[in-house]
Amino acid sequence: MKKTLCFIFLSMFLLTGCGAKESEKMTEVTTLSKLAEEESDNSINTVDKKLIKDGNLNFQTNDIDKTDAFIKSAVKKFDAYISNDEKYSNESNKGSDLTIRVPADKYDSLMTYIIDNADVKRLDRKSTEIRDVTEDYIDTQTRLKIKKASEAKLMILLNKAKDLKDLLAVQAQLTDLQADIESIEGHMKYLNDRVNYSTLKVSFYKNAVKSNTFFGDFWDALKNGWQVFLQVITFIANLWVIILVSVFLVMGFKSYRRRKKNSKNTKNAE
Repeated sequence: MKKTLCFIFLSMFLLTGCGAKESEKMTEVTTLSKLAEEESDNSINTVDKKLIKDGNLNFQTNDIDKTDAFIKSAVKKFDAYISNDEKYSNESNKGSDLTIRVPADKYDSLMTYIIDNADVKRLDRKSTEIRDVTEDYIDTQTRLKIKKASEAKLMILLNKAKDLKDLLAVQAQLTDLQADIESIEGHMKYLNDRVNYSTLKVSFYKNAVKSNTFFGDFWDALKNGWQVFLQVITFIANLWVIILVSVFLVMGFKSYRRRKKNSKNTKNAE
């Protein structure tokens, strides 16, 4: 009877202990969850708006080189830089396409300065697109903090691991986690760059001047005719074998007809 009572009391004690541990775990999870939510709310309240600006400016100018030099001097004046510079020229016009990265707080000033002071003959397009990436920024920031905290815990486990199997398992988890951290840090760096520096694409062009005079058109026609003549000669030269064989065939046929005609006339004379 005493053994039975002891067994019952021991069972009740163990169940009570397990229940307490489960309760403690649930309390810990709940507490951590609340802390995470509070940290997220605090982040939303403290982080400023993260905005990305992308703009386009397209216009016709009277002087390509002058306008190009002016814009490049304006870029230096507003602490910006050119990330891409392309020139083009065709029959209808020639021009330039510039991609400018400018500090976000100087974006509007640079655009206004170019429009007001550049050699703008006709403004074709002026546009600005603004994207709010605050939510993405906060989410990336939060994930990075969580990953960093997990990395710190894995480092502690790695130092405490004595068994080789456990050591390798922790090391594998740590490697995967560090790869995730590098990826998140790369995305965070990209967001910071796009937020801190706005992008302004400036395109300007000048219409090509075409000659409408008779002599100009006549001279162009002569040049085109000479090119056509050279192409015909080249084509004929490529067919010299066929032409030579054709000439021999024609000459042989004529010679045959001539001999046949002479033979017939000789018979008639006899």
